[in-house]
This record gives sequence, structure tokens and C-alpha cells, in this order.
Amino acid sequence: MAFYRKKRRKAGPSKNDEKVRRAQTAEDNERNAGTLSTRFPSLRSLSVKVSIATPQGVVLEESQETYGPNDPFFLEADCPGSCGSGSYDFAVLIAQSLTNLQERGSAQMTCAQPSYSGAAGSVCGCIAKCEFTAEIAPS
Repeated sequence: MAFYRKKRRKAGPSKNDEKVRRAQTAEDNERNAGTLSTRFPSLRSLSVKVSIATPQGVVLEESQETYGPNDPFFLEADCPGSCGSGSYDFAVLIAQSLTNLQERGSAQMTCAQPSYSGAAGSVCGCIAKCEFTAEIAPS
């Protein structure tokens, strides 16, 4: 007769529960962000171009999106670099420019998450550049 030990249960939530929780948190953030028309009533549309590159200058990801007045004001991008968990939030920087009624602007952010590429104590360092163009209704 063989001896079998009972399998110990994991104390924390399952991977699926964590995945569902992350998706729900992202949905809640979008819902709480409000729409462009509620935050900026004179704004007709917003075009945003995001480019993410490594510290060496290799472009990892480029995207361009146009937002209408009824779209949520949630401008966040995940870092595709060696960190695996970094993100960039451009909403605050763009909101400052739109509050001052600037029709064009740009911002740059660097990922400061720890890198998993093998070097001890190193950070990801990927650079995200964001350029936006807003169409504002005349007052």
C-alpha cells in the first residue's frame, strides 16, 4: 500500500480570481474617469499618438487613437519592456494641457519598474512619448 499525502491548498486567491479582479479594476477605472465631454465641454475630439521605445532607441510599440466626446477619458498604456508590469498614465498630463485650452502637446515618461532581464538593481527604462491634438469648439 502506497502512502499519499494530501495536497496543501493555496492560501491566496487563484490565478483566475486575480485575473478577473484586474479586469474589473480596469473597467472601474474607465467608468470613474468620466467622458471627454463631462471633463472638457468644449472639446470635440482628441487624437493621441503613443510611441514606446527601449533605452537604446528600438521602437517596441506605436499606436494612434482618436477619442470622441462620449469616449471615456482613460489614457493609459502598458509597458511592453523587460519589466512585465509597468504602465504609463497620460491622462493627468493631457488634462493639464486641455485645461489651459492647448490644442497640441506632448509628454514623455520613463518606466521605473524593476527589470527582469537579469541585471541586479536595474530598472526597465523604456521611454513612452505621447503627442496629442485636440479639436476645441470656438467659444
